[in-house]
Amino acid sequence: MNNFRLLSLAAVLAGIVFVSGASAQNVSVASGNGQVLGGGNFILQPMVVQVTDAVSGLPVGTGVSVNWQFTGFNGFFLSSGTPQTTTSTDPNGLATAYLQLPANAFYQNVLSPIVQSSISASAGGNTALFTVTQLASAPNLTLNPLIQVVPINIPSGTTLTGAVGTASSIQIQLQVAATNGLSYAVVPNAAVQLLNFPFTDPNTGLPLGPLVACAANLSSGAGLNTVLTDANGYATCTPVFGNQPGTGRFIVTVGGVYTAQSSPAGFFEGLTDPTDPNSIPPVAAAWFESTPINVRETPGAAGSIKIISPTGGAQTVTAGGAVSFTVETDNTAGLPLSAGTVNWKIVSPASGANLSSATTTSGTNGQTSNSVTISTAFFGTVTVTATLASDPTKSVTFTVSVAPPVTVTQFQLISGSNQSAVVNGPFAQPLVVKVSTTAGPGANIPVQFAVLSGSISLSAYTVNTDSNGLAQVTATANFVTGPVSVVASLPGVSINTVSFALTVLPVAPVITSSNFVNGADFQPNSLSPCGIGALITSSGTLGVSGTVPPFPGGPVVSSPVQVSFASIPAPILNIGNSVGGQQEILFQVPCEVAPAASVPVTISAGGAVSNVNLAVNPAAPGVFQTQMSDGVLRTLAVRPDGSYVGLANPARLGETVVVYVTGLGVTTPGVSTHSLPAPGGNATVLGNVLPGIGNGGSAPLISARLSEDIPGVYVVAFQVPPTAPTGNDVPFSIGVIPPGASSALFSGLSKLPVHQ
Repeated sequence: MNNFRLLSLAAVLAGIVFVSGASAQNVSVASGNGQVLGGGNFILQPMVVQVTDAVSGLPVGTGVSVNWQFTGFNGFFLSSGTPQTTTSTDPNGLATAYLQLPANAFYQNVLSPIVQSSISASAGGNTALFTVTQLASAPNLTLNPLIQVVPINIPSGTTLTGAVGTASSIQIQLQVAATNGLSYAVVPNAAVQLLNFPFTDPNTGLPLGPLVACAANLSSGAGLNTVLTDANGYATCTPVFGNQPGTGRFIVTVGGVYTAQSSPAGFFEGLTDPTDPNSIPPVAAAWFESTPINVRETPGAAGSIKIISPTGGAQTVTAGGAVSFTVETDNTAGLPLSAGTVNWKIVSPASGANLSSATTTSGTNGQTSNSVTISTAFFGTVTVTATLASDPTKSVTFTVSVAPPVTVTQFQLISGSNQSAVVNGPFAQPLVVKVSTTAGPGANIPVQFAVLSGSISLSAYTVNTDSNGLAQVTATANFVTGPVSVVASLPGVSINTVSFALTVLPVAPVITSSNFVNGADFQPNSLSPCGIGALITSSGTLGVSGTVPPFPGGPVVSSPVQVSFASIPAPILNIGNSVGGQQEILFQVPCEVAPAASVPVTISAGGAVSNVNLAVNPAAPGVFQTQMSDGVLRTLAVRPDGSYVGLANPARLGETVVVYVTGLGVTTPGVSTHSLPAPGGNATVLGNVLPGIGNGGSAPLISARLSEDIPGVYVVAFQVPPTAPTGNDVPFSIGVIPPGASSALFSGLSKLPVHQ
């Protein structure tokens, strides 16, 4: 019996790929337009576009391809020298091209001092355009081309003053031109930007002070904080003050601002002097920089006050507790207003509630907070107002519902314990607890949930009870199997803990009726009471390793796989290691199972459970086989001298041969599951056993009985007919007509070596 072999099975998997469509897209310049290049500067500032959905106007998100095309000069490349014509958007819909021109692109010998080229960025059928200006030297002259900027219209020492979020009343105007010593030309489409000089916090190194930028006109294709010169080289920048008041400085730049961070090569021009307070910061450089201009931003007038928390301005608290409120002050432009004064007042009751402060001041985000403490003797409604000190007509109102103090009398588990879920799957029932108090169900009481051990996630870790005193969370299994312990507690309450016991199971194996076959010849749909069956699965489906029983035919001790028919356990006889990508589990169908067309079968492996319905027949013959010296499976048979039949020891015509089969049905006397006949006795098959040899020939039956050594195995003796065909592969099978039946059930066809 140790040389039984299983046939290999093949599994085929099919895959389906779904492709989603894409909507139309708009493309707009975010930054990098209007750059001027020349001299030793041949690295372009990064060019950035934003791609938005044409219908919603929202950024498209990650992974949309943007195609870039360069017209003019000698082409563009990444700093590594690798051509790059396509980039992808980030989560904000932004796509960036880090572009570099070869050095020889800047020494063209042309009459005009400028040569302009275009870079296009396209996505979804729409295109955004960038203009790049190259300064070119004149024929036969050694002079480097120069850019010329007509002095801006702001006298030295001028201070631009305005409220945060507003536009300056003074506009910055200039004209951009270029010369190469031979000719002069205005420069259209050149970028004009403002570069801020914020003061720096000596403790954090973070910039302080106001920020100022050119008012953006995104439809012009200039990008943020950028205006482009017109056809005559003129540009007008309207400074817009940021949302932080204070004083600072800025410069006007032309041709783009280059920083060590904005260039993949880390390039920037050395146009700084650490000893010069008017020098630009050493991390940035531009083709043209004005002298610094002073700026002073005022907080602006308070325009509104709004509630930040609690949402809606309403809260509930138990007497003796405290609650907090947060408001935001905004200026008339709708931007957060720092240093805004807010007056707080308890409108009602006259006593029983106390504010922490009557006046607070907003921070840089415009927000300020206050709190109120409730007396243990008060319950009812508290009304609090927050009002702008500068405009008493602007106020908001908070309400606090105060409940009388209560005592928790009971904390109990309602439902959700003792359940299981497969890895990465949800538990079917929520984890529910109930709080009872001296006033009835404990409403609005915080309950804390915690995972003490195991691998799960909870939907929340602190939940307030509802009006019925119930608090619940949902649980989801993580990827580690095993027991899980969850506790719910009431902070500060003596009756404060209840526990939930959960289990995370492995994913149930996918098992169908096609996985079950006869344990001898592996015919499908061929199981019967007391017979040997086999469960064949793909390697890894059950997640168990091979296990050999302590003796042939005995059950596997502490089997990692359990199989039951109609809730009756089936003895596991052998768990074979994976062979050819397959694994087999041999078992005995319980003798107590009644034959039926559909019998419920349960398979459990590692805690994961699968269910399937199988047909159990009155009989299901199967002939055990062995692999002979040529590698071919043939009938396991024994000759009269006790030797095994083989190619070199074939069965002989006329002699009695014994074969081993399973699934011949009931016997007399009967036996129970995994039992043998009584010592010294025989358990004879009640049905009519029909040995078959040759092509349709029959063989005289000598006897058919249960094995005295191995449960579920039958021993059949028959005579090889003198007229039987001979050869190494004579067809052989076993049939049986069960008691009360009129037709025979047959095994699969095997082979038997027979010689004269």
